[in-house]
Amino acid sequence: MHDCPTCKVPLHGHELVCPSCGAKQRVKLGSSRMFGGESAAQKPTMNLMPFAVVGLVTLGIAGYLLKDSWVGQLLTRPPQVEDPIAKMTYLDARNLVESKITEGVAATGGKTAFKWKRGGADVDKASEGAVEAEAEVNLADPNTHTAIVDPVKPYFEKAGIKTFELKNLVNGKVKQTWTSTVAPAAAPADGSAPAEPAPQ
Repeated sequence: MHDCPTCKVPLHGHELVCPSCGAKQRVKLGSSRMFGGESAAQKPTMNLMPFAVVGLVTLGIAGYLLKDSWVGQLLTRPPQVEDPIAKMTYLDARNLVESKITEGVAATGGKTAFKWKRGGADVDKASEGAVEAEAEVNLADPNTHTAIVDPVKPYFEKAGIKTFELKNLVNGKVKQTWTSTVAPAAAPADGSAPAEPAPQ
C-alpha cells in the first residue's frame, strides 16, 4: 500500500488513478507486464500446493485399497505363458516325437525306423486313439538313449502314446530295449473311475 502523493489518501498499490483526487499513480508492474494488462500487475495468484498434496494422498489411498481387489491383482499378475503342447493335435505330437528321436539318433550316426501299433497290430501314424510306438535304432553308445528319449516324453500323452519302446539293434539283432509308459490319469476325488482319454 501507499498514499496518493497529491491528496495523501491511502491506496492499495494497483490503482492507476487516485479515486479521491483523480491524480495518476505510478504502479510497479515488475515482470507481470508481459502476461497481461496493467490491472493484472498486483493481482494475487492461487496457491496450487494444497490441491497437489490432496491429489497425491488420494492416489495413495486408492492404490492401497485396490491392491487386494481384482483390479490390483489384474495389474500385478505376471504374464501368462501359454503351453505349446496344449495347442497341438495328436498327429502334430506324434510327428514331433518321431522327428526328434530320428534327429537324435542321426546325431550319433545311427538310423531310426518307427512303427505304430494298437493291440499288437500295425496301424497308420495318423490313426486316432491310443497307440504303442516302437523305434528301432542302432546306437553305438547305448547310454545315449536317455538323452534322446527324455526330451520328447512330455509329448507322449498328447500323442496318445501309451507305451514307447526303443530297441537298439546290433548286427540286425535286438541288443537292448528301453520301454517308457505313460502313467494313467489320477482317479477323481469322488472315487469314480477315471475317464478314458478321448481320441484326439
